[in-house]
Amino acid sequence: MKRRWFILFIFLIIFSNLNQATLVESEYECLYNLLSKILKVPKNFYKESDNRYALCQLNDKSGFLWAQCNEGVVNNIFLGSNNKSTIFSNNDFNCFSSLENIEIFFNYKFERNFLLGFSNNLVNFKSHSSDESLIDMDSSINKTIPIQFLYIYQLQIKRDFKIYFSNFVNVRNFEIDTLQSNYQINYINDLVNLECNFDIVSISSNNIPSMNNIKVNNLYIKLLSNFNIDSFFNFSTYTNNVSIELTPSDPSIVFPFPPPSFVESLKINYQIEKPLDFIDLSKFQNLYYLEIPNVGVLFNIDGELPFINMQNIRFFQFSNGKINYLNWTKLPNVVILRMENNGMTGTIPKKYPDDYFSDLYVRGNKLTGEIDESWYGKNFDISDNNISGELPSCFKCYYLQPLISSSLSGNRFKNFDPSNLEPCLDLELNLVYNHSFNRSLTLYGKNLGLLFNSFSIDNKALSPLPIDVCKEYNIRMKLTVPGDAPKVINITFPFLPQGPRTFEISAYNEFLPQIHSIIRYSDYFIISGKYFAYNQSVINVLISNHSCSIIKSNFNEIQCYLSNSNKIINNNEELITSIIQIMNVSSTFNFTVNQACNGSNCPIANCNKYGEYNYESGVCDCYSNEWRGYSCELKSLNCLSNDCSGNGYCNGIIGKCECNKNRIFDDCSGILCNDVCLNGGNCNFQIGICNCSSKWIESSGCSTPKQSIDSQQLEQIENEQILTLFGWFGNINRFLTILIDGKSCDIISNDNETIQCYPPNYQCDFIKTSSLELSVSQNNFIWNGIYNPIFINACSNSNEGSSINNSYSSNSNENNQKENSSSNSQNLVLILSILLSLILLGLLGLVFFKKSIIKNNYLNLNNNKFNENKIRLNDDNDQPDEFSKNKIKLINL
Repeated sequence: MKRRWFILFIFLIIFSNLNQATLVESEYECLYNLLSKILKVPKNFYKESDNRYALCQLNDKSGFLWAQCNEGVVNNIFLGSNNKSTIFSNNDFNCFSSLENIEIFFNYKFERNFLLGFSNNLVNFKSHSSDESLIDMDSSINKTIPIQFLYIYQLQIKRDFKIYFSNFVNVRNFEIDTLQSNYQINYINDLVNLECNFDIVSISSNNIPSMNNIKVNNLYIKLLSNFNIDSFFNFSTYTNNVSIELTPSDPSIVFPFPPPSFVESLKINYQIEKPLDFIDLSKFQNLYYLEIPNVGVLFNIDGELPFINMQNIRFFQFSNGKINYLNWTKLPNVVILRMENNGMTGTIPKKYPDDYFSDLYVRGNKLTGEIDESWYGKNFDISDNNISGELPSCFKCYYLQPLISSSLSGNRFKNFDPSNLEPCLDLELNLVYNHSFNRSLTLYGKNLGLLFNSFSIDNKALSPLPIDVCKEYNIRMKLTVPGDAPKVINITFPFLPQGPRTFEISAYNEFLPQIHSIIRYSDYFIISGKYFAYNQSVINVLISNHSCSIIKSNFNEIQCYLSNSNKIINNNEELITSIIQIMNVSSTFNFTVNQACNGSNCPIANCNKYGEYNYESGVCDCYSNEWRGYSCELKSLNCLSNDCSGNGYCNGIIGKCECNKNRIFDDCSGILCNDVCLNGGNCNFQIGICNCSSKWIESSGCSTPKQSIDSQQLEQIENEQILTLFGWFGNINRFLTILIDGKSCDIISNDNETIQCYPPNYQCDFIKTSSLELSVSQNNFIWNGIYNPIFINACSNSNEGSSINNSYSSNSNENNQKENSSSNSQNLVLILSILLSLILLGLLGLVFFKKSIIKNNYLNLNNNKFNENKIRLNDDNDQPDEFSKNKIKLINL
């Protein structure tokens, strides 16, 4: 019974389709006659009625569709029978009133001028296997193909053919693919006074046709064997062609680089012969896209890129050639660069050169260098080179993604072995709910994925969008889904080295942390609950008001370490208070002493083969410093400096240095200052001394003033002089002393910025010319300078000696002027008297000196007799030496 119902159901479906495809009589007759030329209709088709066959049913008995019909007429015809003796004429098809498409799958024959005689309804003609008769037609400006889209594939020719563009003036796109043969097919431009436009032209040819009066957006030419090399000069006629692609029928054939033209895009798929000189690309005035995927080893100039003046090139591919070294300066404006398998050397930049390249593909060369995180999210392939250095962590975590591994494999990264992948342990997750737009979340952290499919979200209504690859994603509700975004989601990372992992995560500050239990394992505390975090830096745990260092955390559990917890926790306490804070929200939880195990009452931990359980402490004793945790389940953390600069030790449990006294920083390299740095100072941790402004002494912690003088002023008041010093002296002035040339200046008064004192009484001119030393000492600090005051009422007007550009004027009265004049006169008389006395004494001595010389010439007396009476002239010690040299003896006359 069931079988009968099934047969009836199938019959109804077939009958329904037959009724929908029923043809009008003329269409039926035309289609019947067409199909009868290549097959036996009764044998291949089901009957539609007593005298008609269902020629437009979905499939014939063999499962092939021959025609598509609509509203009683034929729209599309598919000819698939392999009957090579059939010869079609266009009359076989022109009897259809609404025929739009013909597609032929086998190699039929056609009457001459077959393509020229179609009605204007035909839009598309496609032949997958074609006889030369299909293109056998007259050439004339009036003989045109009335088809918009013409596609002829695997055309077999048995004689030479010439195809004229005049036959195609009404065609929008045409493709004629000719099989390789010993005969030639050439395209002739016979359009002299007529312009022609094509979207796509794809031909197989033995020549490069002229393109005068022809505009083609996309031109594809397959270069057949026995190609006419001289026809390359026709490139000069390519003034209206946008894009050209040249492909050889035989990849081993070498062709020249095309001469200059006005094309915008040029793709060359053949090997290029060696150039005689560098090719000037500025002569290709419109060229910005140049693609050569199979260059060959000949196309270079002594191993150098054979192009110059490449300023206009934006896309450049030069692959499978031979280039010794790439001069990047030759590519000033290239955005997409593909230079693969050229054997070239050089150094790639550590920072991704996104100022130049959006895409960089340099696979299979000998490049060296390193890469950093700036390469995240970029389009590149640097595989099979000599890249070294540290592989950034996000690449390590997602190396199993095929696109990542294919772009990086075959290099020499120091911290990475693709045959022995290490687990991704530094995956950091943070989630924030965007209250300003309730339909989105922000996921941020570290190693979050490089590609759109690096992770998936369990809620299919959410869609992630990268903001900063590997670091931040915006997760939004899809537009078709109503409602707000959830505040708790599950994220799965399928490509991690340790295998797929799913993380439950809640948005920060949207839930209070819920604590179910706290269990103590010696100095380790295991906190169970939910709404915790994966990012340890946002978690704070206090046990009995002492900070417990976080060593592991996730959505449901926190593990922390409290050194010397026995000294902190009193086992006699009934309740132990803890505070767990996640970001800005916190919860308090009190646990009893019974919950805090100690030794024998601790749960026995599984030491993960890396340690041995200690029944006294209740935790595992790890076999080496490489492991940590109460069950040795975590790898020890490295400190910033494993030797802590020799000023502490590395605590591998929390990954921080425990520094000695007066040492600071994560590597204990800093030296704490002994004093608090006051008055705006700050500690210089390199030397442990405060950095102070110029007004304070460093060794005092910037608390003791460091005096300095800006200017000096000397004022005459009656018979006394008063010196005023301007500068900075502060309010701490222990042992304040002022000396001028070693003599004390008795202090009258002082404040933060001035000091007044009685200086030694020197003449003004003497002060100006003597450069006397001035020193101010206090608080065990001495300021030294030159005594050069500005004189007020003490001397004539002067601005000398001032460090301030203020001018002072003397206001002395007439009496002072007279006294000064009289005093100057008296001094002048005294000086002249002294000078006259000295001159007289000198003349008298000269007389005695001459007499003694004369007397000596006449007397020959014993020198010993008169030696006691030798005349001593002045106290000049050099004079006796001069006389001795001349053997002159002085005697007492």
